[in-house]
Amino acid sequence: MKDVKKIIYTALAVCLVLCGCKNKDDVNSLFKEVVVNRNMALTDAPHSPACTIDIQVKYLDEKSKRAERINNTIEQRIFNLQQLSMQQAVDAFVKQYADSYRENMMPLYRDDQHDTERQGWYEYQYKLGTTVTPGLNDAIVYRVELMTYEGGAHPNHQTMVMNFDADSGQLLNLNDIFVTGYEQPLCDMLLSELMSKTNSKNMDELHDKGYLMTMDLYVPDNYILGTKEVTFHYNPYEIAPYATGDTELTISYGQLKAIMKKQ
Repeated sequence: MKDVKKIIYTALAVCLVLCGCKNKDDVNSLFKEVVVNRNMALTDAPHSPACTIDIQVKYLDEKSKRAERINNTIEQRIFNLQQLSMQQAVDAFVKQYADSYRENMMPLYRDDQHDTERQGWYEYQYKLGTTVTPGLNDAIVYRVELMTYEGGAHPNHQTMVMNFDADSGQLLNLNDIFVTGYEQPLCDMLLSELMSKTNSKNMDELHDKGYLMTMDLYVPDNYILGTKEVTFHYNPYEIAPYATGDTELTISYGQLKAIMKKQ
């Protein structure tokens, strides 16, 4: 009988562990996505420049207060809209972007339409994708990757991260994670990590590599609240030139323990 009970308890324990892992790993399954692919020519003429829009945006698919909070925050942060369904928000944004493209570019294109070297100036692209992963204390980490090209020398890339409390759906800010006065200690950690990441011994070497040429290092609002560490994300131009690309600085919770609120 003892052996039977032991087997049952073991099976229950394994089941609980597997269920817990499944819930964490399947946070993405709680979300559905709106997908839009549009290609809108600037004119009716053959070989007209066009605006290409590719959007894949995830939203929490449930009737709850937390879903309302999460989805409204996503809509507001990405599209500057709120209180709409995600499909309505995407459709409204696509129309607004396309209308703006035609309104602003058409007068200029009339003067340039016979200049083949300038055709590329009018080829617009807007590509947005989103991912969802589990974070600290089952937080929902929502990451947005945006690429836009609007006739400049190169495309622009931007990453935006939102961390949501899994129970309430509230957006987690740095003040929710860290104690009062965290800024300077955290900046010191980030600077140390940047030095290590770039193999720099001092500020002069950092400057030589293009970092912090016109600003001091700061704690960005863009951060990934991971399960084992926090990754702070700087987009191009924020602390280094475009050619350097994105900069991510990762600090473990062990290092951050002294300035973190008790979870």
